[in-house]
Amino acid sequence: MYMSIVEMPSGNKTVHFVRHCQSTWNVGHRVLNLTHSDKEMQSEALLDAPLSAFGEEQAAEIQQKIKDLNAEVAITSPYKRAIETCIRTYGEQNVVSTHWCGEIGESICDIGNTRDSLQKMYPKIDFSNLPQSVWWYVDEKLKDQLTDPRKCYEWVLNNGTFKLGETEDHFQRRVERFYEFLQNRSESNVVVFSHSVFLRNFLFRYFGRPLLEKFPNGEIATYTL
Repeated sequence: MYMSIVEMPSGNKTVHFVRHCQSTWNVGHRVLNLTHSDKEMQSEALLDAPLSAFGEEQAAEIQQKIKDLNAEVAITSPYKRAIETCIRTYGEQNVVSTHWCGEIGESICDIGNTRDSLQKMYPKIDFSNLPQSVWWYVDEKLKDQLTDPRKCYEWVLNNGTFKLGETEDHFQRRVERFYEFLQNRSESNVVVFSHSVFLRNFLFRYFGRPLLEKFPNGEIATYTL
């Protein structure tokens, strides 16, 4: 884990981007080299996958680095792996969640929890930016049917795709919306907790970071907006 800093002279808002620490999904996919079609990766336990035990250790390792950023506000993806990284490093005060910086909707771990459920789990975090209904990716044709995590999970299993299939256009629109979301924040020092694919695309698009450059779990990258 390391911190990379890129200075953009014209900006006046400092934003620290943090990829969540290792999740239970990461263990299966990256450590054990399992694929979406492997039975272990279809487990209900991987819905909105939380941090792994090692991920919790990673969070403890970067906690002081996050606190030393002195960010005025934390913005986190609504997925547990990002929220838990945020809470364990930044804390629960002055934390806002938005689905605009959630991971691309591909895997079972990208089926989230509803706003009401998240509010009960993390009562100190502001989830008012989330839609009341399903906020993670669901095909427009299926939105009336897949209205909660259980229905989404059963649909994925029954259709044998094991993927949510967020389209590139839909994903890139979210990237744009998150840029606007950041621009409209009044704070000048912000920390963002998000995900590998989202961060690589966002930083490539707006700061020229190479798209294929890895963004490891627990990495911090600072830019000016």
